[in-house]
Amino acid sequence: MKRHITTEQLAEVKKIDLLTYLSNYEPNELVKLSRNDYVTRTHSSLHISNGMWCWWVKNIGGKTALDYLIKVEEMNFLDAALLIHECITNEKPQISKTYHKNDNRYLRLPPSADSNENVIHYLTNVRCIDREIVDYYISLGMIYEARDDHAVIFLSYDDNKKPRYAFKRSICGNEKRHLSGCDRSYSFSFVDKESSELHLFESNIEMLSYQTLIKQKKRNWKRDNYLSLSGATMIGSSIEDTDLPIALYEFLKSNQNIKEIYVHTNNDRAGYETYQKIYFHLSKKFNVYNKIPKHTNDINELLILNNTKKKNNSHLIL
Repeated sequence: MKRHITTEQLAEVKKIDLLTYLSNYEPNELVKLSRNDYVTRTHSSLHISNGMWCWWVKNIGGKTALDYLIKVEEMNFLDAALLIHECITNEKPQISKTYHKNDNRYLRLPPSADSNENVIHYLTNVRCIDREIVDYYISLGMIYEARDDHAVIFLSYDDNKKPRYAFKRSICGNEKRHLSGCDRSYSFSFVDKESSELHLFESNIEMLSYQTLIKQKKRNWKRDNYLSLSGATMIGSSIEDTDLPIALYEFLKSNQNIKEIYVHTNNDRAGYETYQKIYFHLSKKFNVYNKIPKHTNDINELLILNNTKKKNNSHLIL
């Protein structure tokens, strides 16, 4: 009987990283050195960390279990692929890929100004975000004005109300950056445990802009879940070798109510490729929808354009 593997089966095989494979099917081969560093019992110089593996003595590495079986165990391609397929078919793996988070890092926050007057002006007048929405996030301590340069600071907290994420956006220049000690897995978000919908954005301002658009359409902007991904990234050489944005990975892990994901990334290559990665990794478990704006570069530009058209009594773009 001819042995073969289908394209669909191979795609599933390539999703299995080495840590997942060993922890599920060869657990005695796995040796934990530290929180995020493993070696194999057979090859002490083969380290597995942050989703990748590297066999230092041979100067080779990879990500998938398939790469490992071929390069390290010297199996031929078909034998290795069929072995992994048999394993995941007979026993569905518990995913062991983890993102390393340094819980001891110190988040350096700039001191706050005496008022948020300049930030409010920038967000509402320049960026056209609704005043009620801005005031809401200020009341939660998620937005404040920096004292020295009056930049807007976006914050998110952990379950113990400790600040873990901070992003600085200049209101009079081009400075945009995550502050030292920022943990992107706690990215800026709004949680609604009663909703199954999650809306994704590249930035915090895009997220607030979309909530403003929702309010302008007379809908409840506090319904559904919203998450900033803290940027967009290219696919690179292969979509199989990509990971989910860490903010999305952590959000889905903490919010099991999500069933539909709407991707509102920017209308450019990075935005489209970020959507493609999310669809590739999640479309079998979630309904994933492309909601990238068609007529503008991003959601905030769409909001500003609509506000201008509204003042001129022109047709709105929604």
